[in-house]
Parts: sequence; structure tokens; C-alpha cells
Amino acid sequence: MIFELLRTYKVDVLRYLPKFLRNDGSFKATEDALSEEHEKQRLLIIDICKQLFVESATWGLSDWERVYGIKTNKHLTINQRRQNLLVKIQGTKTITVKQLETIINQIVPVCGAHVLENTKPNEFKVALDVAAYVETVRELVDKYKPAHLTYVVAELYQAHAQLCIGGVVNVLDKQTIKYAKSDPVIHVSGQPKIGMVLINVDKIKIYGGSR
Repeated sequence: MIFELLRTYKVDVLRYLPKFLRNDGSFKATEDALSEEHEKQRLLIIDICKQLFVESATWGLSDWERVYGIKTNKHLTINQRRQNLLVKIQGTKTITVKQLETIINQIVPVCGAHVLENTKPNEFKVALDVAAYVETVRELVDKYKPAHLTYVVAELYQAHAQLCIGGVVNVLDKQTIKYAKSDPVIHVSGQPKIGMVLINVDKIKIYGGSR
């Protein structure tokens, strides 16, 4: 963030005075000392102004966190603390799946969160590419999710392999097997192959998948 209202170049008092005064050693030394002190004040003012905005605050973040009721966590980076504050400032009104996913990925971008709704009645799932920040993700979800919903945090595994399903059916009058949708956390491309051993079966139907 650039503060254009403030001087952006280093202070040099002599630039405002007649040039011949630079030739006087004593006068120049005095003005150089004044310039150095003015420069310190300029940098201090800029630094203080930066603390007035969450996006540029550094040592002032603790004051912002106190105002918004966030416990200061020195283990987080400056950027993560800023993101925590920005999310808090946005408010906690009705939140959508996309908003929750965005909040998690803003604060913990390395985890690659995917929010999957309605995995069970009144339940949703948070799938993570990296499970190293599970506790941080739980804190965020607990803070922003609707109170009546439960959730599960799971690590997302992606593997390129053929899926084969096998089983044994023994003493069966009638059985209907439906190819269920893949678990939201397990992404299956193509048709899985289903095989089984049938013993004493009167009638069996298979829907979906490879027959």
C-alpha cells in the first residue's frame, strides 16, 4: 500500500536552500543532521499510517485482533493474521459453501480445501489436499458454520488405479445391486469392474457399472 499523501523520497533539507550554502562545511553538517532526523520522522509517520489498515498493518495487528476479539497467535504469519481479521470484519451472516471454502483457503491456502455439502442429513464434509492444518481448519469451520450442522474433516487422496469390487453371495432369493455414486472424497473416473461368486441364487439384478 502506497501513501501518496506523504513524501515518498528521502528528506534533504539542503534542497530547499540556496546551493552555495552546501559549500559551507559547518552549515552542511548541521543541515545533514536535521535531514536525518526529519527522515526518521517521515518513516515513523508512514509506519504508523500503515497500522491503520489491516492490509498493511504489522505490529498494530495485535490491536486489531483485540478489537475484533481474536486471540493473537504468534505462530501464524503476518499475512495469515491479516486474513483472519479480514474474514472477521466481513461478518458472520448466512454463509454459503463457496464462502466457507474461500475463507479456509484464504487463511490456510496450502491445505486446498473443498467443502462438500449434504454428505449426510445435516452434515457436510471438508476435504483437504494437505491434512497438516486440520485443527486450524476446525477452528474456522466451528466459527462460521450454522449451529445445526455437523461436519467431517478428511484428507483427500487422489490415486490413478483401476477400481475392482468383489464379493460372495450365499443362499439368496433375490438381491438388487445398484452402483452407488462415488464417495465425494474418492473421485472415480471410468466404470469400476464388479465381480462376485454366486451360490444358490434364484434371481439377481445388477444396475450400473460394468456387467
